[in-house]
Amino acid sequence: MPQIGTEVISDQQRTLLERARGPSSRRSVDAFQLLTQDIDIIENREQIHPEWQQLFEQKKDLLRSVFPRHEFEKINSFFAGLKPFDALATTLDPRSLRLSFLLGAGASKPEPSNIPTVKELLPELLERGRRLDRDDVTKLADFCERRKIINIEDLLTAAQVATFCSRNPSILQLVNYLLYGSDSRPYETEFFAGTTTLGEVVRRRPRELAADLSSVAFLQDTLQVLFGLLSSTMLPAKPNAAHEAIASYAKGHEGSTIVTTNYDCCMDLALGDVIKDFDYRLEFANLRTENTGQNDTDELLPIPILTELIKLHGSLNWFYCETCQEVQLFDIRQMVDNFLQDIAPYPVIGICRSCGGQSRGLLVPPLAMKFDLAPPLTPLSAGADEAFGAADAIIVVGFSFADADLYISRMLSKSMQTKSDQRLFIVDPEEQVASRVRRKFKASIPNFDASRIIRMTGDCADVLPRFLGGQLLTAKPEEIKQGAGVQAPATTEAPASPT
Repeated sequence: MPQIGTEVISDQQRTLLERARGPSSRRSVDAFQLLTQDIDIIENREQIHPEWQQLFEQKKDLLRSVFPRHEFEKINSFFAGLKPFDALATTLDPRSLRLSFLLGAGASKPEPSNIPTVKELLPELLERGRRLDRDDVTKLADFCERRKIINIEDLLTAAQVATFCSRNPSILQLVNYLLYGSDSRPYETEFFAGTTTLGEVVRRRPRELAADLSSVAFLQDTLQVLFGLLSSTMLPAKPNAAHEAIASYAKGHEGSTIVTTNYDCCMDLALGDVIKDFDYRLEFANLRTENTGQNDTDELLPIPILTELIKLHGSLNWFYCETCQEVQLFDIRQMVDNFLQDIAPYPVIGICRSCGGQSRGLLVPPLAMKFDLAPPLTPLSAGADEAFGAADAIIVVGFSFADADLYISRMLSKSMQTKSDQRLFIVDPEEQVASRVRRKFKASIPNFDASRIIRMTGDCADVLPRFLGGQLLTAKPEEIKQGAGVQAPATTEAPASPT
């Protein structure tokens, strides 16, 4: 994104600025187009004088009348990108709205959480994996480096497909046929002693395809090691100012819903610091109670409206037994304390106390295909859909709208289409995320007003506390531009996780 300032301004830009200040004419409006095409400005080698924004607002109607629509939109987008926040972000009071939140990996990136995003995850894991001095992990790291594979979704999707094909030879043959054609199998040669004048007869026949089961088993074992590293990266993470600001909002707005795709427990910890009880919208076998909603005098007790934390892809402190299909919840604070004090390691694989089967962390890996990988989590999608539909506005934080999470994008699109006055706030360091979502929604929703998607560019740990606390409503333009913000207050006591 081009930067505003006066320290690095070229003589060429000063000349264009002088032309733009002049009387309204074709020469003056051409200066705006030339500015937006300047490669030094686009690549941030040169700053933009702050006066350009004021001149653009003054001559916006003239620019619209002079340039073709597509050319004007380019200029308009350029100047819109200079403002980190769309205008509605500084005029709508979030404290008066019913909000739902959607958190992606970017929400846990700022300090002190410091959890890598999906794009950063694989290089981080492979780098840590090399330190284990295991040949399988080192070979995998070398292969990914040579082939420039940096997306963990690609690796895990390949592993999932390989595992499925290894168990189904006919599927492997079909995949090979679809990818390479009907006669693409490798051939083996047979030799027969010939009795003709031609002598020896050679016959070639296609070799039967068979998966290399040892390679697939090796890959699965390697990935299990990587998931152990992933857990050790996320487990000690602490809430950042964005998590704390959301928790503070939820405390003052009962029944709030936070939907997240993250495994980490930063949001859980932040909520536990300020709210006595919150609900995961999931039944845990080790927490079942026979609660009839009555007290000793048979009077009906009021049912509290709880804040909901819906973790669509699972959580580090949830464990699932594939044998008895029970899900258990463990106190994240106790798990972290045991891990940090070296009392007990994180149980990547455990033993189910109910049936003796293998119990694993209930996590949906970052795959291009996520459906049916964790049946107990299926009801959570309905909860997220319900929460989005009930909100006046949805605050999306650090969510990339990747194709792998298309089902979530469709939930948002459906909600925006059903509620014609609903707004979507996108908090992300990259301005392009909001632009991309606007294009997608305009293409899929009839007569969609793109201004309903409100861009808030910046670090979520800086932007969210100011936005949710109402500081943006009174902030001066230069404060908004520079990103000078108020951090959410840190809490000192940490009550036990909700049960």
